[in-house]
Amino acid sequence: MHAIFAVFKREVGLYFRSPIAYAIAFALLLFFGIYFNGYLVYVNGQAPADPTLIPGLLVFLLFLIAPLLTMRLIAEESREGTLELLMTLPMNESAFIIGKFLAAWFYYTILLLLTAVFYLILTMIGVPDQGAAFGTYLGAWLYGGAVLAIGIVWSAVTEDQIVAAFLGAATILVLYLSEIAATWISGQSTASANPLADFVRELGLQAHYSTLQAGIIRAEDVLYFIFMIIAALFITTRIVETRRWRA
Repeated sequence: MHAIFAVFKREVGLYFRSPIAYAIAFALLLFFGIYFNGYLVYVNGQAPADPTLIPGLLVFLLFLIAPLLTMRLIAEESREGTLELLMTLPMNESAFIIGKFLAAWFYYTILLLLTAVFYLILTMIGVPDQGAAFGTYLGAWLYGGAVLAIGIVWSAVTEDQIVAAFLGAATILVLYLSEIAATWISGQSTASANPLADFVRELGLQAHYSTLQAGIIRAEDVLYFIFMIIAALFITTRIVETRRWRA
């Protein structure tokens, strides 16, 4: 636990000493503010307050944000030759990976909490669905953890940060769009039930997030995201272990 905290503290410090972290936060909040203002003008009191609007938009943009947050975590260490040095410290690979992941998730959590200001504004002008708001923020938090873990896998695979970001974005986007793929597969079949379509749908991120977004908290959806995080971190740990063995 001490080793995890040491890595976590180091990475959080790197995030908040980097202008990129502040640039991402500023750009997102500016964009969300403009979008939210346009939404309020458009509905003009004619529709119920939608607490899922901004968190849902953040979730959609994660295919771009998550790779930016994770692309350097291991790729930079590998490129600069510091990964092998860090691996000589009295810690195992899992502590090293978990510490880095928690730092990225911590930064993302701050971004998500900052969007709560839009929910507070909605409570002043209407009565938003509190169940949907809770489910959406819980889903957005878990969704963020899952895609950040996926991004770390690609950061461990390659030393090139741009390649890691591209592969991470592609993987996240494919998992996000699996709902569309499942619908297409289902449309190609004349059977009332299509196991392949169901499998593709359940494999994707959106199917589980959309249920939480509706305010329905199901154990299988929460466990899906937790499993994705654990699986991605396990794969990353095995990759880093392989590098140590080769060294």
